[in-house]
Amino acid sequence: MSTHPPPLLEAWPEQRGLVDMGGDIWRIKDACEGTVIFGGTGSGKTSGSGRALATSFLAAGFGGLVLCAKPDEPALWRGYAAETGRGSDLVMFGRGEPWSFNFMRHESLRPGEGAGLTENLVNLFMEVSSIGSGDAHARGGDPFWERAMKSLVRNCVDILLMAGEPASLHAMFDVIRSAPMEPSAVRSLAWRARSECWRRLEIAKGRARGTSWEIDCREVAGYWLSHFPTLGDKTRGSIVAMFSTLAEALMRGKMRELFCEGSSISPEDVIAGRIVVVDLPVKEWSAVGRMAAVLWKYSLQKAVERRSDNGGGLGRPLFLWADECQHFASRYDSLFQATARSSRVASVYLTQNYPSLIAALGGDSGGKAMTDSLLGNMGTKIFHANSDRETNQFAAELVGRRLQVLRNSGTGASLSLGSQPSAGSSSSRGRSEHMDLEIQPREFSTLRKGGAENNCVSEALVFQNGRLWGGTGRTWQKVSFRQNPGPAEFLAPLPSRGAPARSR
Repeated sequence: MSTHPPPLLEAWPEQRGLVDMGGDIWRIKDACEGTVIFGGTGSGKTSGSGRALATSFLAAGFGGLVLCAKPDEPALWRGYAAETGRGSDLVMFGRGEPWSFNFMRHESLRPGEGAGLTENLVNLFMEVSSIGSGDAHARGGDPFWERAMKSLVRNCVDILLMAGEPASLHAMFDVIRSAPMEPSAVRSLAWRARSECWRRLEIAKGRARGTSWEIDCREVAGYWLSHFPTLGDKTRGSIVAMFSTLAEALMRGKMRELFCEGSSISPEDVIAGRIVVVDLPVKEWSAVGRMAAVLWKYSLQKAVERRSDNGGGLGRPLFLWADECQHFASRYDSLFQATARSSRVASVYLTQNYPSLIAALGGDSGGKAMTDSLLGNMGTKIFHANSDRETNQFAAELVGRRLQVLRNSGTGASLSLGSQPSAGSSSSRGRSEHMDLEIQPREFSTLRKGGAENNCVSEALVFQNGRLWGGTGRTWQKVSFRQNPGPAEFLAPLPSRGAPARSR
């Protein structure tokens, strides 16, 4: 458990400044309303606005979770932590470090009234499945398969909990592999003698007798002894294969060490002030890296929604960081973001363009609806240089339209030939008004991208819902971000803390 002493509530008031954005101060309140950063390759989104936000969170004493897509990100965050004096709080979860997080056991045994509830464990597993498998059923395809796997997982968890065991992937596998595959097997004494499914059912029946959950136990027995063996071979095989694809990936090699054995770090440590970097970059670890990141993300999201250390809404703020967030986006994100401010979580999602998010969440009308819902719940939107037409149009429409006045004038001359030649001139002036985009989409492709040719300054348009920026009097403002600022530029010094957190 963390040994950080409880901080004074005054350490993180909502109005505390974090980043100077062109003379206007971006505060903790703004951070906890969520931020999305768009920018094309080389636009300076990571080294510009991304760096400014990340180091301000660390300097202010936030706890945090970092999801890594690119191989250089873990080293980048080591540098940030050293620069802001947070090296002792940094946890590199993944390669070569002795950290582990048994997510199923954590959810089964954690403190709180909802601990160990079957549906919470099922939802945890299904959330990881929705992004880890990449199958159509997890991305808005035929809902039958998702419901069928959810039923399988629910009855696996129930039989274990009713038998007095904590849920684990290994135990769930034992139940499924020893379940009856045809109705006649249920009556077989030989099957009963070797079946872990039968053994646990018998224990569960004995423990449930005379209790309020005896009816639930009968339902679970009905699933395993009546429903499961009567499914068609292909249907049952497909459902089991869907479960196995994800579970086996988590039960072998590095993933087994990280997620299926002990626990030395948990989301509660992040709430106490640790910074967990999931050091399994997607570009190197592919699906394994994505599953690990999403598992951590969802576990932290659920933990902060039930946090008990946020008295008066002034507890330690946390950040959830996802560069190239399209690799980690899931269906729960928009629901979480709707209440993230009250949980004091500053979500920061960086991505290249708008279509990539839609593709990550389904690629159809459902994916667009989820993307729009997520972006709608992000209070701050930062747009760096971009050549993507849809992203630039989205940004321009977000800024909005304004009454535009067009003035025109002209002059003319005339010459008449005839019996009496004559000459003359004329002029005209006019004006028209119409509603047009305040910022044209093409202007987003002209923002400076940083680098030596721009004196290491990248430009971005910052939009914040409900705020009028001092420099423009509008809801948007162009801001320049230095890519290599010195430590003196931090607005919020690190609050005094006790000894570094230790993990159980």
